[in-house]
Parts: sequence; C-alpha cells; structure tokens
Amino acid sequence: MGAWRGVLFDKDGTLIDFHHTWVPATVSTAAAMAALAHPGDEGQRAALARRLVELIGYDMDAETLDPESLLARGSLGEIAALWARQAGLEGMEGAVARIGAEFRDRAVESASPLLPLEPFFGRLRRRGLRLGIATMDTTESAHMTFTALGVSHLLDFVTGFDGGHGEKPGPGMVHGFCAAVGIAPGEVVVVGDSLHDLAMAKAAGAGLAVAVLSGVAGHDHLAGSADEVIRSVDELEPLLERLAAGVGA
Repeated sequence: MGAWRGVLFDKDGTLIDFHHTWVPATVSTAAAMAALAHPGDEGQRAALARRLVELIGYDMDAETLDPESLLARGSLGEIAALWARQAGLEGMEGAVARIGAEFRDRAVESASPLLPLEPFFGRLRRRGLRLGIATMDTTESAHMTFTALGVSHLLDFVTGFDGGHGEKPGPGMVHGFCAAVGIAPGEVVVVGDSLHDLAMAKAAGAGLAVAVLSGVAGHDHLAGSADEVIRSVDELEPLLERLAAGVGA
C-alpha cells in the first residue's frame, strides 16, 4: 500500500479505550496504595486515594483527564515512583514495583479495545504491512494485554518505556520497530493520540504521523503536530488508500 510497509501504534487511547481501561485501574490502584499507607484510618485512606488520582491528572468530580498529564502521557514507572513518594511508601521494600504491578494487572483486566482488533490487524497484515506497538506502559503489560485479547500473534514488535528503546517523544521506539522488521523509518506510519506520539514520529523521520481523536486530546490540540487527523483507527485503512491513490483526505 503506497510507500508504507509498517504501522506502529500507540496502545492506550489509540487501540485500547483509555477511559474504560485506565480510569478504573487508576482509582482502584490508588485505593489499594492508600490502604497500605493508612491501614487504620478510613478518612486518611480516602483523602490520599483521591490525591493520588488527581496528582496524575484525573479530575474525579468532572470525570475529565488533562491530555498533558502524567496519566495521559507519562510512563507507568513515573506514576509508580510519584505515588510511592506521595503515599510515604518509599521505605517499603519493592514499593514502586508493587504499585506498578498492581496498576498493570488491573489495567490488563479492564482493557477494552476500541474496535475488534483481530480482523483489523488481519486486514492490515494482508496488505503487506508489519505491525508494532509503542507504549509508555511497561513492555510486559503490553504483551499481557494483547495476549489476553488474543492478537499477540499478529504483532511483529511490542515495546514499552522499559523495552530498551527509550521513551516518547524520542525516536527510539520507531527505530527499534524498523530494526526488528527490516524497514526504514520513512516506510512507517505512526498512529497515536498524544503530542508525544506525534513528536516521536517526527523525531524518527517516520513517513506519516497520524493522530486519532479516540484518546484524551482533541483536534485542536493535535492537528498542528500531525500529518493527518482521523476520528479513530477505524478510519486508518480508508485514509491510507486515499493517500496511496493521491486523493485528499
């Protein structure tokens, strides 16, 4: 299809419903960590849990998320370290790892795809495209998520912030995908829902940076950094067909 030989997707907000996956995981993990910090005081537990959630950008009253917040664009490692400090758990052995594991397990359990992934990935592969995932979640969590959803066999490359390719918005994840599947950055379409995804694409010299509006950021927030903006990955195939045919989107 055109000059593109691979598609590198962000995970949450792009393929996985961010709000249905990470909001419940955030709230439940914060409550669990607050219970560790204040096992005997219900009022302190509730106040700390709320503070932890709000620290990373989710407004529990308005049920809204800041698109530039730590929850929206940061790594799971950053969140775990911040929460350990704020909850006074830094002295607990393995506290950061425990928070990260709790978050990961809850997010994997609640992972909700934005579209049926198996037929979607299958169609892209039949077009000759190699497929990868680049997420600021952990690599293990990403593998667990796509295994649980029954589509890991359709992915050629999966990396998180801890996968050895650096973090967004650096170019390493794109370059790692290219090295893994034997293609050039200019042959890669990067699809994501954040400015970090789009900046990663530009830094790496990706052939196309596509923003989706299915995450936490709106059109005005993303349009200036994207080559193309679509409502969701449902529209990716028609977009690529139009561009390959030289027809304006």
